[in-house]
Amino acid sequence: MCRMMARYDAKCEKDAPEADDGVTVTRDIPVPGGQSVDIYSPVGAEALPVVLDVHGGGLVYGDKKLNGRFCRAIAALGFTVASAEYRLAPHADYPAMISDVARAAAFAQSRDGSGKFYLAGDSAGAQLALVADAAAGSETVRDAFGLKAGDVGRQADGLFLVSGAFAFGKRGVRALAGLSVGNGDWQRFTDAETLLGEYSPRRIFLSSGESDSLQRLTLRFSRLLCRLGIPHELDFTQNTRGNRYVHVWPVRRPERAENAALIARAMSFLRSPGDTDPAV
Repeated sequence: MCRMMARYDAKCEKDAPEADDGVTVTRDIPVPGGQSVDIYSPVGAEALPVVLDVHGGGLVYGDKKLNGRFCRAIAALGFTVASAEYRLAPHADYPAMISDVARAAAFAQSRDGSGKFYLAGDSAGAQLALVADAAAGSETVRDAFGLKAGDVGRQADGLFLVSGAFAFGKRGVRALAGLSVGNGDWQRFTDAETLLGEYSPRRIFLSSGESDSLQRLTLRFSRLLCRLGIPHELDFTQNTRGNRYVHVWPVRRPERAENAALIARAMSFLRSPGDTDPAV
């Protein structure tokens, strides 16, 4: 699986246009706990809202450079974007990744100049972002994952989740991370409905598409959000002009016009004030 993903990512990088977006990148900024982040910022901008992006890769693949073009696309819209590094299986047991993402979120918030903080994530990274946000929003979830209040920062003002691995019970995590699954009270919160019974996200923008291998998980998660009355928007893109809207397509191909528009729409939705009716 890692080799397959690496080949696809290499092709996406090879086909990508040269960046000319006025965004600078600062690499390898240490985060308390041993990991690090890369920071993407528009040149000369100050006091911007902050986004922490969590890359996907099935909990076994990828690093903080993987979503570089996606992070640049968000930063160019007027955000400071931190790209999170986290430990991978089999070198670390789940849920060690949750701890890493939670600490990265707390660190990113320390750079917040506008009072607004958002989380983005794709595939397994969407799962990690959601659970880390739940740990920030619920003492019960935080205790179950062995985290302290100082580890997690505050709850995000919104989440942008692409092709999320939302069916993440212990069996699902084991399928992603092999046998690298620990034990503990946290296991009950790997069920999305149980997790959302304990904490309520402020607002979520979901993205999936017709050829997304995990599309059914996003659709099921959207129905759950509707039932619980959680403000969200779902963008489900049909295949067009011979293009297949595959897994994490907006993240791997953010330079495409349709994906640039989707990213702008997602960030506008998250920044918009007030409540939004749950959407299907």
